[in-house]
Amino acid sequence: MADPQGSIASRRDGIAPEPSDAAVDLVLQEVPRGAFALSGAAVAILLLCWLITYFVIFLPRGVIG
Repeated sequence: MADPQGSIASRRDGIAPEPSDAAVDLVLQEVPRGAFALSGAAVAILLLCWLITYFVIFLPRGVIG
């Protein structure tokens, strides 16, 4: 038996309207800057950790071989 009021999935209340093209363009201008900043910070931290490991652990041991 079908529900006379329709499916709950077809109701549109509580759903945001489709954004305009101008709003999408505005958001897409900001997103890449944040992603590049985050990835740059992650790479910088990784490089710093590698350099600390190199200077604190590897160099004091001297040449092996």
